[in-house]
Amino acid sequence: HHQAGTEVSTAALETLAQSVIQGDFAQVQRLATSQLVSKPDAANRTVLMLVADAPETPIQAEKCVMYLFELGANQKSIIDDSGDTAAHLAARRDHLRLLMLLSFDAKWLQNRRGATPLMEAARTGSWRCAKHLLHLLRQRQFYKPQAGKPSNSVRERLLGLKDVEGRTAFDLARINGHSELANYIKREMRLTELAEQGELEKLIRAGDWTRLRQKVTRANCDLPDSSGFTALIRAAQSSNCNDEALWEVLVQLGDPTCAETLSRTCLHWSASSGNSVAASILLAAGASANAREDRSKSTPLMQAALYAPKDTAVQVSQILMDAGSDWSLKDSCSKTALDLIRSDGNPDLVELLQKYKGKKFYEEPLKPPHEDPPFMERWDVGDLIGRGGSGEVYKVLTDKGIECVAKIIKLPVGQLTADQYAQDRTKIDKAVKSERNLCRLQHRNIVRFLHIAQTEPATIVLFMELLEGKTLETFINGAPMPENKIRDFSEQICSALLYMHSRRPPVIHRDINCSNIMVLSEGTRIKLIDFGLSIELKL
Repeated sequence: HHQAGTEVSTAALETLAQSVIQGDFAQVQRLATSQLVSKPDAANRTVLMLVADAPETPIQAEKCVMYLFELGANQKSIIDDSGDTAAHLAARRDHLRLLMLLSFDAKWLQNRRGATPLMEAARTGSWRCAKHLLHLLRQRQFYKPQAGKPSNSVRERLLGLKDVEGRTAFDLARINGHSELANYIKREMRLTELAEQGELEKLIRAGDWTRLRQKVTRANCDLPDSSGFTALIRAAQSSNCNDEALWEVLVQLGDPTCAETLSRTCLHWSASSGNSVAASILLAAGASANAREDRSKSTPLMQAALYAPKDTAVQVSQILMDAGSDWSLKDSCSKTALDLIRSDGNPDLVELLQKYKGKKFYEEPLKPPHEDPPFMERWDVGDLIGRGGSGEVYKVLTDKGIECVAKIIKLPVGQLTADQYAQDRTKIDKAVKSERNLCRLQHRNIVRFLHIAQTEPATIVLFMELLEGKTLETFINGAPMPENKIRDFSEQICSALLYMHSRRPPVIHRDINCSNIMVLSEGTRIKLIDFGLSIELKL
């Protein structure tokens, strides 16, 4: 609770929160103060709560949130009427990145209804956050199997917590229609079904990525062996497992934050193996670039410095640092990543890390999302993919060797003279701003916008990722779909819409139909496309 007169400006708090949500570290540096990050507004909301209440944030948000912690943000602050904390809000929204960064204690607080963040995730069917919270209790201080069964009083107590109505997380998932999640929670209390995990491990060891993609499910991909290794961790250990489509499936179905019993995460292992594809996709899915191993306090960057092959060490380290990895952190022996590189180690990696020696992490800039265009100077236009009311869509190859999609939008202002351009400039600027705002959308179920170029005063080129798959209309092809597939796709669509509608200002698609929903080639993930009719709703 706060005393009257001690609250901060709601407008200032919301502006700061939006900067964090957008991953704009430079703006966060300018706006954040110790008072602003540690004090609530008149509604008793803190900046962490506002960030937690957003359904998705980009990779760059991690450094922004860490900076809030550095300035004194209180992870355990509560809202007056409900007793909810940032962790409760994040779990309810399935905001994995924010929840991952909170302290362990903050993740197990009960609100005034007696609900923990796990209960909130179970009630709302937030699979990613539910898995993250459940898997935390696999760490060795909680998970000590005896005769094949986990036995630990802290683990049992946390999983058995009840709300004021006597309901556990399992009960809440079941009551609210999330039967698959309820079964997962129930099984997590036993962790005895290892047969399927063994089958997946064999496929990974054999490098049979096609069959692995066919066999992996939301239920089996996070099953641990006796050391806590899951299919995701085993795949991250393999430098050869660099199939992007497979990794997209793995993080869609599994927990990208999962760690084995020694608390080394998937990202630790992908850094060790130099698997940059895995590292990039894990980070985008919510893995923390600064996760610490329990005993050694090693980070993924330290693992890359120690173990990554010379030909991939620099690339995977750069990916980690672009994601906000703190190069100045020290392990339990007071060594940084630079200190850990062996004397016969990679000179290129030494050169990369040497640039930051003596510099302060929070004083260094962070490259904002989508700063780099997919081209240097030019791109070659290929096949026409589609034509709509707002423009034509082509497949293009840029001079960086990137295959992507370009939507060429010709604004309806005619051939412009200098005087006409001045008259229509407001209309043009508004259109450019609208398209540029699309580039800020970053969600796993929304087509990724890469860059916007204005090639002529009234011509805009919007670059997007090239998606392999088919529209939902073609995917269905007039045939009935299984109920679990309908539910899964519906959850993904709603997640994307929730993200768009939660932005400030909200983004409204206005053209949701089966032809504007892409089912990716693996058949488990969808993305919204065609934002030609979208608008920003001015409140």
